[in-house]
Amino acid sequence: MRKIGIVMDSTGYLTKDILQQFQVIVVPLAVTIGAETFPETELSNKQYFEKLNHINSLSTTSQPPVGAFLDAYESLFAQGIEEIISLHLSSAISGTIRSAQMAIDLASNKKIHVFDSGSSALGLGALAWAAAEWAEQGLDSSEILPKLQMLKKETELYFIVNTLENLRRGGRIGGAAALLGTLLQIKPILYFNQQGQIDVFDKVRSRSRAWQRVLEELVRALSSGKRFRICVMHVNVPEEGEELMSELKRRFPEHEICLFEAGAVIATHVGTGAFGLVFHPWPLL
Repeated sequence: MRKIGIVMDSTGYLTKDILQQFQVIVVPLAVTIGAETFPETELSNKQYFEKLNHINSLSTTSQPPVGAFLDAYESLFAQGIEEIISLHLSSAISGTIRSAQMAIDLASNKKIHVFDSGSSALGLGALAWAAAEWAEQGLDSSEILPKLQMLKKETELYFIVNTLENLRRGGRIGGAAALLGTLLQIKPILYFNQQGQIDVFDKVRSRSRAWQRVLEELVRALSSGKRFRICVMHVNVPEEGEELMSELKRRFPEHEICLFEAGAVIATHVGTGAFGLVFHPWPLL
């Protein structure tokens, strides 16, 4: 039996197949739409966008309660898990990690390691996926955590949004940048900087040019000669996501390429129609 349990929050957006195969436990953030609040994992994207059409404001999000983390941790310990690695979105944009840390104080077993991904969406999900694979191989926390730190440094995330207004209104990025994007009709390419904050990587004039700019970064990384895991992600544009994945599979057939859909929390902050790319060397040698 494996010794290490893997927990992540719901902004990692791994598919159900991956979550089940590698026994990853998900603790959901909450999404508030008008007067209703839902755990993100109980709200499909279709439901989210339908409900959003009936309010005159943006949805909002909030971190999981301490009790949700405590329940997840205790359920794993009850199954015989000896240690837990709990991976979460950047502490620079959410209090989720703080809730996870507070749960440790209440847990019956203190062998819980909270890991700050410094990212979100598939930037987080790809790290949790890797940690779960290592746990499946029988590695312990003293082996997995250093590997996660190494992989975190080599993981790149770029996402393209139609506007910065959602991020500005949610307090995740400066208002001046949002205003600039609106005035110039540009397509900002965003990333997480070294402080774990959402920042502007580049600004281009069209959606297609933004994708080509991100591809330039991917080609640069692939020039190392290593095999990569490449994750395409989208927010409510499945056809476009399929097209982008097909393009990548055609151009880079030797690499692992997968498609994921971001859910309501990320949709709240980046808006519908956003898409992006996450990649890192895999397996980590």
